[in-house]
Amino acid sequence: MTYKSKGNSECYKARLVIRGDEQVEGFHYTEMFAPVSKMTSVRIFLSVVAAKGWELHHIDVKNAFLHGDLDEEVYMTMPHGFRTPNLNKVCRLYKFLYGLKQAPRQWFTKVSSKLLDYRFVRS
Repeated sequence: MTYKSKGNSECYKARLVIRGDEQVEGFHYTEMFAPVSKMTSVRIFLSVVAAKGWELHHIDVKNAFLHGDLDEEVYMTMPHGFRTPNLNKVCRLYKFLYGLKQAPRQWFTKVSSKLLDYRFVRS
Protein backbone atom coordinates (compact mmCIF):
# COMPACT_ATOMS: atom_id res chain seq x y z
CA MET A 1 0.00 0.00 0.00
CA THR A 2 1.26 3.50 -0.76
CA TYR A 3 0.38 6.53 1.30
CA LYS A 4 -0.32 10.19 0.56
CA SER A 5 1.47 12.94 2.45
CA LYS A 6 -1.21 13.03 5.20
CA GLY A 7 -0.98 9.28 5.79
CA ASN A 8 -4.19 8.34 3.97
CA SER A 9 -3.98 5.28 1.79
CA GLU A 10 -3.55 6.05 -1.90
CA CYS A 11 -3.94 2.64 -3.50
CA TYR A 12 -3.73 -1.06 -2.78
CA LYS A 13 -1.56 -3.39 -4.79
CA ALA A 14 -1.69 -7.16 -4.76
CA ARG A 15 -0.06 -9.96 -6.70
CA LEU A 16 -1.62 -13.37 -7.06
CA VAL A 17 1.12 -15.97 -6.65
CA ILE A 18 0.85 -19.74 -7.12
CA ARG A 19 2.19 -22.06 -4.43
CA GLY A 20 4.81 -23.62 -6.69
CA ASP A 21 6.42 -25.31 -3.70
CA GLU A 22 3.44 -27.70 -3.67
CA GLN A 23 3.96 -28.77 -7.30
CA VAL A 24 5.27 -32.30 -7.83
CA GLU A 25 7.66 -33.01 -10.72
CA GLY A 26 6.24 -35.56 -13.15
CA PHE A 27 2.69 -34.92 -11.95
CA HIS A 28 2.18 -31.15 -12.21
CA TYR A 29 5.01 -30.47 -14.67
CA THR A 30 7.59 -32.38 -16.67
CA GLU A 31 10.28 -29.80 -17.43
CA MET A 32 11.42 -26.61 -15.72
CA PHE A 33 14.45 -25.51 -17.71
CA ALA A 34 15.28 -21.86 -18.40
CA PRO A 35 18.55 -20.78 -20.00
CA VAL A 36 20.69 -18.28 -18.13
CA SER A 37 23.75 -16.62 -19.60
CA LYS A 38 27.00 -16.44 -17.69
CA MET A 39 28.42 -12.99 -17.01
CA THR A 40 31.59 -13.98 -18.89
CA SER A 41 29.50 -14.61 -22.03
CA VAL A 42 27.77 -11.25 -21.65
CA ARG A 43 31.13 -9.46 -21.32
CA ILE A 44 32.52 -11.19 -24.42
CA PHE A 45 29.38 -10.35 -26.37
CA LEU A 46 29.54 -6.69 -25.32
CA SER A 47 33.25 -6.44 -26.15
CA VAL A 48 32.61 -7.81 -29.67
CA VAL A 49 29.75 -5.33 -30.14
CA ALA A 50 32.01 -2.45 -29.01
CA ALA A 51 34.97 -3.60 -31.16
CA LYS A 52 32.83 -3.91 -34.29
CA GLY A 53 30.96 -0.66 -33.64
CA TRP A 54 27.59 -2.40 -33.79
CA GLU A 55 24.40 -0.89 -32.46
CA LEU A 56 22.95 -2.65 -29.42
CA HIS A 57 19.41 -2.53 -28.04
CA HIS A 58 18.13 -3.88 -24.75
CA ILE A 59 14.56 -4.61 -23.73
CA ASP A 60 13.09 -5.34 -20.35
CA VAL A 61 9.74 -7.11 -20.47
CA LYS A 62 7.62 -6.26 -17.46
CA ASN A 63 5.66 -9.18 -16.06
CA ALA A 64 7.43 -11.52 -18.50
CA PHE A 65 6.25 -14.75 -16.88
CA LEU A 66 2.62 -13.68 -17.14
CA HIS A 67 2.79 -13.76 -20.96
CA GLY A 68 3.47 -17.49 -21.30
CA ASP A 69 0.63 -19.71 -22.50
CA LEU A 70 -0.18 -22.88 -20.58
CA ASP A 71 0.04 -26.10 -22.60
CA GLU A 72 -1.50 -28.27 -19.89
CA GLU A 73 -4.46 -27.91 -17.54
CA VAL A 74 -3.51 -26.23 -14.26
CA TYR A 75 -5.99 -25.57 -11.47
CA MET A 76 -5.68 -23.62 -8.23
CA THR A 77 -7.89 -23.15 -5.22
CA MET A 78 -9.80 -19.91 -4.93
CA PRO A 79 -7.69 -17.01 -3.63
CA HIS A 80 -8.03 -16.11 0.05
CA GLY A 81 -10.93 -13.71 0.51
CA PHE A 82 -12.73 -14.69 -2.70
CA ARG A 83 -16.35 -15.36 -1.86
CA THR A 84 -18.31 -18.06 -3.68
CA PRO A 85 -21.41 -20.02 -2.63
CA ASN A 86 -19.80 -23.32 -3.64
CA LEU A 87 -16.64 -23.99 -1.60
CA ASN A 88 -15.58 -26.85 -3.90
CA LYS A 89 -14.87 -24.60 -6.91
CA VAL A 90 -11.36 -24.09 -8.28
CA CYS A 91 -9.81 -21.75 -10.85
CA ARG A 92 -8.44 -23.03 -14.16
CA LEU A 93 -5.41 -21.09 -15.36
CA TYR A 94 -4.96 -20.22 -19.03
CA LYS A 95 -1.91 -18.01 -18.49
CA PHE A 96 1.00 -18.37 -16.10
CA LEU A 97 1.16 -16.79 -12.69
CA TYR A 98 4.24 -16.15 -10.59
CA GLY A 99 5.31 -19.21 -8.68
CA LEU A 100 4.63 -21.91 -11.29
CA LYS A 101 7.77 -23.96 -11.82
CA GLN A 102 7.22 -24.25 -15.58
CA ALA A 103 6.83 -20.47 -16.12
CA PRO A 104 10.49 -19.71 -16.99
CA ARG A 105 10.62 -22.46 -19.62
CA GLN A 106 7.35 -21.40 -21.23
CA TRP A 107 8.48 -17.76 -21.33
CA PHE A 108 11.73 -18.77 -23.04
CA THR A 109 9.79 -20.93 -25.53
CA LYS A 110 7.44 -18.07 -26.37
CA VAL A 111 10.07 -15.34 -26.71
CA SER A 112 12.45 -17.50 -28.77
CA SER A 113 9.65 -18.51 -31.17
CA LYS A 114 8.71 -14.83 -31.62
CA LEU A 115 12.35 -13.89 -32.25
CA LEU A 116 12.53 -16.60 -34.91
CA ASP A 117 9.28 -15.35 -36.47
CA TYR A 118 10.69 -11.80 -36.66
CA ARG A 119 14.05 -13.13 -37.97
CA PHE A 120 16.09 -11.66 -35.11
CA VAL A 121 18.03 -14.89 -34.63
CA ARG A 122 18.93 -17.84 -36.81
CA SER A 123 17.46 -21.24 -36.15
